[in-house]
Amino acid sequence: MKQKKWMGLIMASLLVLSGCSSTVSKDGKDVIASIDEMDYLADDMYNELSKTAAGKSLLFSYVLDELIKANFPVNDAMKKNADDIITNIETNYKNQYGDEAQEQLENALASSGYASMDAYREAMIYSLQYAEFMKKYVKDHYDEVFEDYYKQEKPRYLSLIKVAMSDPENPTEEESEKLKEIETLLKTDKTFADIASQYSDDTTKTSKGQLGIVDSTLQLSNSYGSDVQKIALSLKEGEVSQSIKGSDGYYILYCSSMDKETMKKELQTVDVDSPLLVYDEYMIYLVFNTYELKYNDEDIEKQIKETVEESLKKRTEARGGKS
Repeated sequence: MKQKKWMGLIMASLLVLSGCSSTVSKDGKDVIASIDEMDYLADDMYNELSKTAAGKSLLFSYVLDELIKANFPVNDAMKKNADDIITNIETNYKNQYGDEAQEQLENALASSGYASMDAYREAMIYSLQYAEFMKKYVKDHYDEVFEDYYKQEKPRYLSLIKVAMSDPENPTEEESEKLKEIETLLKTDKTFADIASQYSDDTTKTSKGQLGIVDSTLQLSNSYGSDVQKIALSLKEGEVSQSIKGSDGYYILYCSSMDKETMKKELQTVDVDSPLLVYDEYMIYLVFNTYELKYNDEDIEKQIKETVEESLKKRTEARGGKS
């Protein structure tokens, strides 16, 4: 059947890329490897792998990719977006590494699993197609998605003050004095925003320390350290944290609001950076179910539906039995 052929070709391609063998044909079937004159067929590989969780997941991913590409084809805006990102990356590498920029960039691409910048560009374009796929669902089901997001993530508006330190483990006298001065000011009637705009060493200084809406998807740990993220997600409205040792300094956080309606209004635009697209790892299966697919093979249809049903069951269980 057509789907089995697709799956067989996927398996064959994976093995060829890994250097196992070249794909040949025998009696109309793809041979993916031959050992001691024994031929291993793509169809047989498909039959075995389709019985495993990993094989079913691969099959679902392939069908999902085709669904996304068919419904949200690449357009000029996606190409321009990808090209702009690449230009910025190349410019940053040139500014940082000079004559070694190309070598450093190639090393970075390789470590991330990309053979070239063209491959990275293709991945970026696909991620934009994926985002459009998710955006449509979120916009069509906004109230429902936002309610779940607010309940699961408990988002809050946060502001931050940073005292930069060359070595947070051993701050200089000047760095320690600055931190103490800020801590003292926070006990006065001076607002957090005013202190941040005057004293903070973070890039948010120009916006009075405002980080905006913060939840687990923002990954504060990447920029500030894991302790900062942990405390950020625990603060209650109106609460100011103690000084927190982070990746390159000390940080003080302030939760200004957890107002649900304000957030709902702000997030309603649903752009590609919206946390509503990424907070729920199982949402993709909800989106998938909104499309009607016609299958030429009952086994394939059964396996796809089982994968979706099992994933949505896990989603329900993660929510305490509530969908």
